[in-house]
Amino acid sequence: MLAGDLDRCIAFPCTDVRHVGHTRPDLPVRRDTIRVIMISAAPPTDAAIIKLGYREPIDRGETIQAFRSAGFDVGSIEDLRRLGVYVTTAVKCPKLGFGLKQETVERCSHLLEAELDLFPNVKSILLMGNTAIRAINAIAERKFGAPVIPHGSAYKVKGREYPYGDISLFPSYPESGRNLSVEGNRQDVIAVDIRNAIEVAGGPATRPHRTRPLRERRHSPAPPPYVSPAGSSE
Repeated sequence: MLAGDLDRCIAFPCTDVRHVGHTRPDLPVRRDTIRVIMISAAPPTDAAIIKLGYREPIDRGETIQAFRSAGFDVGSIEDLRRLGVYVTTAVKCPKLGFGLKQETVERCSHLLEAELDLFPNVKSILLMGNTAIRAINAIAERKFGAPVIPHGSAYKVKGREYPYGDISLFPSYPESGRNLSVEGNRQDVIAVDIRNAIEVAGGPATRPHRTRPLRERRHSPAPPPYVSPAGSSE
């Protein structure tokens, strides 16, 4: 699949998303400089901004704030790209409700797989919530015949690192404010995951990385057991 094919879904068969808000991945010109990918769940769901032609696949403010909380001085998506980070979503249409059906995630994972294949030098991937985890597992099952992240309680897999070929996967929490308000330490967990993912990828691309600090993931805040609300996918 070519980069130009990522902006459309042929049949739009999914019933739990808003097809009018379908977003085309905003690919950087220099894809070879990207070493970290952050995958969120889906584009914003606000009907008003979708009606006005909102085409960005992410919540710009929440994503930037997550990196600022991790200690990186960024203020725009371009700053993230100079850091070597590309941000996208697992599902390309906004959600109609709170959760997403498994068949929707699996269908859209084909577009995500083609998108990820466009980045030859990626070393780590941040999976921001269960939708992103489900999507990468769907891709892994097609490629390798088995999921790469264990099924089960979400809190048990987050804050850890999993191999995906020569790429490191970091399952984390959604970076949206509504989810962060549920548990006070989620911001700390996300910040550590972001720092670990960038450290594994070799450090910030904007400055020399002469000495590599000890990986922080061994000291990630231990998230308490968390039971998602009924119908939640995150």
